[in-house]
Amino acid sequence: MDKRVIIPPIADDKGSLTLKQVGALPVVRGANGQWLVILITTRDSGRWSIPKGNPIKGHTKSGAAAVEAFEEGGLIGNMAKRKLGSYLFWKRRSGHWELAEVAVYLMKVETRATEFKEKGLRQIQSFSFEDAEDVIVEPGLKMLIRQAGEALNRARG
Repeated sequence: MDKRVIIPPIADDKGSLTLKQVGALPVVRGANGQWLVILITTRDSGRWSIPKGNPIKGHTKSGAAAVEAFEEGGLIGNMAKRKLGSYLFWKRRSGHWELAEVAVYLMKVETRATEFKEKGLRQIQSFSFEDAEDVIVEPGLKMLIRQAGEALNRARG
């Protein structure tokens, strides 16, 4: 039995070989006033992540990230216009893997809808920034969560 693993090539400049996606890093204030991160499980593997997807024609990148947050978790809130940062991950496709770069926008969640497109398909949970880092697999996303937590806590005073 052949046990070789084929790793696809990576473009040095994250160019044409990279799928471009957008994502929201949803945060909400807890009862004690501390900021919490809302994470959502992926449909395929069930791992914790942020709502993300492909850019949507007719929407800004942050607007498309807001649509993903609503469809995947019923999350409604204010989106930052400027990108928080981006991270890379390997996305499973039918029969192969593809490198994806996700541009991430901070979302301050105000409310959550009771009905949304992917209700019942995913778990949705609030985490402290430290606990969120522990359950996230992608190193780049861990770093963005850490940076967002530090910035929000600094702003809080």
